[in-house]
Amino acid sequence: MTATSEQIAAMLDFAAQAGEREACGLMLDSGRVYPCRNLADDPQNFFRLDPAGRAAAEQLGRVAGIWHSHPNGTAEPSLIDRAMCERSGLPWHIVSHPGGDYRHIEPCGWRADYLGRPYCYGVFDCWELVRDWYAGERGVSLPRPNEPDGWWERGLDLFSTAAEAAGFVWVDDEPQAGDVLLMQIRGQRPNHVAVWLGDGRILHHLRDRQSETHIYGGWWQRVTVRRARYRA
Repeated sequence: MTATSEQIAAMLDFAAQAGEREACGLMLDSGRVYPCRNLADDPQNFFRLDPAGRAAAEQLGRVAGIWHSHPNGTAEPSLIDRAMCERSGLPWHIVSHPGGDYRHIEPCGWRADYLGRPYCYGVFDCWELVRDWYAGERGVSLPRPNEPDGWWERGLDLFSTAAEAAGFVWVDDEPQAGDVLLMQIRGQRPNHVAVWLGDGRILHHLRDRQSETHIYGGWWQRVTVRRARYRA
């Protein structure tokens, strides 16, 4: 359901108060537009709802949607917006400031293409690409490590743990399509993963780059530390 003119006006007012930062919050079933603090590390381009704000809103009524603003742009939903709308299971409402534009999207089973995704940790990153490839190509749901960004710098090896928990086994024979390569790039623990597509190509998503394919060899081969195959 699209927002009413009164709700759009309220979102635009909060967006104006936030200025260059993305304003964000919740839509309650009562029709109230509830603002929350934006805890994103880069609030000019992203938003992360304050859990305390969400808890307070839920005391006032059922959450019926999520809203946020796009400063200095249009309200056109980004790929990240669409992915997070699907994950939330709720309608999303987007306003632009100062443009005053409004857009509305709802969960519909949308999935991003494997190639050309923007990077956003926890939404579009290397492990999410592996998860989406397995869901789309093999019908397999893989777990998501629930740790803040930079966990490998804290001595954790979440990719190995997640792969083993999901039913992967470590192999060293000829690569097969769907094998997952764990890589260690300028770190002390594996911090990057790629899917072996076959014909010498890998699909992966490096930090701060779009998802892409590469011919496997050279540097990619040197930074690969393990290879896993799904057997569950």
